[in-house]
Amino acid sequence: MAHIPVPGASAGDPATPWPARRRAWAITGLLALASVASQFDRVVLNLTVEPVKAEFALDDTRFALLQGVAFGLFYTLCSVPIGRLADLYQRRLVLGISLVLFSLFSMVSGLARSFGQLFATRVGVAVGEASVTPTGLSLLSDLVPPERLGRAVSIFFLSAPFGIGLAFIAGGHLLSTLDALAARGGLPLGLAPWQAAFLIVGFPGLLLAPLFFLMREPERRGQGGAAALSLREVVAVIRARGLALTLMFAGFSMVTVVNFAYNVWTPALFARVYGWTPAEIGLGFGLVMIVFGTSGVYFAGWLSDRMTRAGHRDAQLRVAAFSFLACGAFGAAAPLMPDGRLALALIAPAMFLANVPIPCAGTALQLILPNRARAQVTALYIMIISLVGIGIGPVVIGFMTDRVFVAPADIRYALAIVVGVAAPVMTVLLLAALRPYRRLRAGAAVEA
Repeated sequence: MAHIPVPGASAGDPATPWPARRRAWAITGLLALASVASQFDRVVLNLTVEPVKAEFALDDTRFALLQGVAFGLFYTLCSVPIGRLADLYQRRLVLGISLVLFSLFSMVSGLARSFGQLFATRVGVAVGEASVTPTGLSLLSDLVPPERLGRAVSIFFLSAPFGIGLAFIAGGHLLSTLDALAARGGLPLGLAPWQAAFLIVGFPGLLLAPLFFLMREPERRGQGGAAALSLREVVAVIRARGLALTLMFAGFSMVTVVNFAYNVWTPALFARVYGWTPAEIGLGFGLVMIVFGTSGVYFAGWLSDRMTRAGHRDAQLRVAAFSFLACGAFGAAAPLMPDGRLALALIAPAMFLANVPIPCAGTALQLILPNRARAQVTALYIMIISLVGIGIGPVVIGFMTDRVFVAPADIRYALAIVVGVAAPVMTVLLLAALRPYRRLRAGAAVEA
């Protein structure tokens, strides 16, 4: 089997100039908008915990299955095959088709008449959204030089906290407006407010899809970019980097546990413990995510790029590890506060620090992978962190609330325990990954 080289910092043929900055940033912005669109329907489901539970007679555990199994499991199962499609075919087409798919299924979620139908639509949303991150990161690695990649990846990932925050604010306001309209005279087709909300939030993705169909595909750059790799060659790429990837995947899985725990259960926490309304929750948590979440993502790209230029080949892992350790302290204490405003004040730094590792992971992976394996290995990464984070994190909190603490308001203790355990575990795993990661980066510099 042919040796699969590692792309170095000088990826790409030096004779071929990188795309114009204006075009690169325009596509980065378009990718970010696609990611924002993918956040909206997830947040609307989280804001409608109580009406959805009442509609289908669900407990917390069964509701968590909608995000954990219906979305999380199928999101993970589809990530790798869709990632392979992105490494084999034009990525712009993969993204355009995916946008249409998850937008339509999001809208259909509002027409569900049973738990089984709602579960099935969440599966469809998951299949469509599975392409956004691996395909987007692969595109970015061919648009931006490695010394600026961290910041570009950060801008792409700004979409997550910004999209979540915007969705909380807009979603909370939308639900309040729909509730008022329903109280005055009812909604068209006899829809409940939560159902109408899904029909509305799924529409923007359909407007974005044509832009990807019309976009010109960037030239694939770096070693391994000229021809597609066979599955055996991709497996060889993974095995050659096995120790570093294993520790990184396990460590960054803890980030997903914490982020999804907060994203899924924050509305329930503030409603049950502090008596906040959906509009109050949406505004408060939404502003925190927009201001502090996006700041954390951008800070990660700025700091990791600066450390990389200073010669630190493991910059991304160091920035992620130490920021998340501090996140655990704030994040575990926040739900235990006696007042909702105090809880939100601690959630703010927790969300800043919880979002720092996200672009660090995406950037670190691109720097140790050949071009035609980037989307597939990134998809494998997403599959693993999703199985652990989305599939286990929210479900564990729901299970602990239902079976261990019993009282619904005791969700605060379940959330504090999960966050308090996950953060130090992540830090230990990433610190253990530093040495094997540095060896891969050093090999990349030699082969470049």
